[in-house]
Amino acid sequence: MVLSTLFQLMTIGALLYARSCTDIGWLRNLTLFLAVADLITIPFTFAVLRQRVREIEKGELEEAKKY
Repeated sequence: MVLSTLFQLMTIGALLYARSCTDIGWLRNLTLFLAVADLITIPFTFAVLRQRVREIEKGELEEAKKY
């Protein structure tokens, strides 16, 4: 999870750096759009992880009730 988020942040940095190196208008807008779209996914990744951990804990509790 941490590596995935770190990779996303590195990708955002690379896209913003590429945006600063180009003067083509549509390409600057595209790299900005891709960076923002990648940034938006990070909170959803944490939400899914939290939900998955809860499912695993719930399953472990149900298994423990059997004994």
